[in-house]
Amino acid sequence: MAPLRPILLAGLLAPSAAFVPSSPGRGRSLDTALSVAVDTSDIKNGLTIELDGEPYKVLNFSIMKQARGAAKTTIKFKNLKKGNTIENTYRSGEKFETAQIDRKPSQYTFEDEAGNYFFMDSETFEEVMVESKVVED
Repeated sequence: MAPLRPILLAGLLAPSAAFVPSSPGRGRSLDTALSVAVDTSDIKNGLTIELDGEPYKVLNFSIMKQARGAAKTTIKFKNLKKGNTIENTYRSGEKFETAQIDRKPSQYTFEDEAGNYFFMDSETFEEVMVESKVVED
């Protein structure tokens, strides 16, 4: 198996608690260091945002300007937990919350018979299982 890019693995090893949206009752605003609000004009390829409490990576986007009315942005996302892709269209100015991703150096250890990959955290020596549909070449 070819070595995996550390950036891809880093997105997969983030703790699930980092993907829980902040509740309004906690007093956290969208512009804290943990979550930053971005709108459709700030979308870039590779940006990681939260949709419905799940982390998504922007694969590509296109802006469609209309003769009348506001521009629309079509964005293709990849779910970092499940591996599926979705494509949604948003009006100009809609806001998204960025996802907090913890990056950890990890080492590939083995692949099981179901095709899942196992990685060892280089600092704590804990093993993490990653489904094969989430791992890219």
